[in-house]
Amino acid sequence: MQTGFFDKTRLLANTLMVVLVALNIFFSIQYTQNIKKQDEATIAESQKIESRLQTAQFMKFFIDKVLGTNGTIAFEDRVKLEADIRALGDETLVKQWSVFVASADSETAQQSAVKLMSMLSNRMI
Repeated sequence: MQTGFFDKTRLLANTLMVVLVALNIFFSIQYTQNIKKQDEATIAESQKIESRLQTAQFMKFFIDKVLGTNGTIAFEDRVKLEADIRALGDETLVKQWSVFVASADSETAQQSAVKLMSMLSNRMI
């Protein structure tokens, strides 16, 4: 009679152990998937921050060297501005930059600069 009781107890313990191991595996998989999602979200957020920082740095340099200058702009500064705007990776910004650079008179250049600054600030938001 006692062997039957122990067999039932052993069967229940083994069944419970299998269920617990299965739950442990399930929750481990869920935990690792959540960590991957958090890592991806962190990477995406850091890329957004880096893009905003690049845009802000370009805007500051543009304001200092172009808008803050009454005379001509040094060749090195023009090259840096061109490289920086292309490094942002936005074709609409590059096109607007080209419009600004190709401006024939100061009024057109001012309008193009205002539009470029607006586009840059919108990109930072």
